[in-house]
Amino acid sequence: MNERADRSGGAPGGDRTHRVPVLVVGGSLVGLSTSVFLGRLGVRHTLVERHAGTSIHPRGRGNNVRTMEIFRVAGAEPDIRRAAATLADNHGILQAPTLAGDAGEWLFKQIDPGGGLARFSPSSWCLCSQNDLEPELLTHAVNLGGDLRFGTELLSFEADTDGVTAIVKSRETGEHTTIRADYLVAA
Repeated sequence: MNERADRSGGAPGGDRTHRVPVLVVGGSLVGLSTSVFLGRLGVRHTLVERHAGTSIHPRGRGNNVRTMEIFRVAGAEPDIRRAAATLADNHGILQAPTLAGDAGEWLFKQIDPGGGLARFSPSSWCLCSQNDLEPELLTHAVNLGGDLRFGTELLSFEADTDGVTAIVKSRETGEHTTIRADYLVAA
């Protein structure tokens, strides 16, 4: 648990209350990116994700120029580019109905033929698979002070005029925690 979080007494059965300005629910690309951006701005937050870790599947490979510009501002771009080394020689996007056979249609043979985007941005397209990108975002989020709780699922939440009260459960221990937040981001 993040030491900067306010805690108050526990209810019967080991329940605890955790107070944080922002609760992020979901620890995939959107949730981890949200955590990086909140951390960069010094906003305390807790992220809960029901899975035990980041994605093991190579999904969502294309990161456009604007996304990479934002990751650059957050200080994550160099690490993401290192993680993308596996796909560094891939410059296009081929859409295929199956992984077997030769059928397929090139959406782009070259994403940025001739490197023309360099005139407009210090960043460029980056093909980095989700299973390579998420661990980099996780590292940056933690380094920026994020309280990330993998293996923790949202059971319920109630919104009121002052914020949100959520109940989360550790999938490992079964412990329930009440989280009171000003904002909830569903990621």
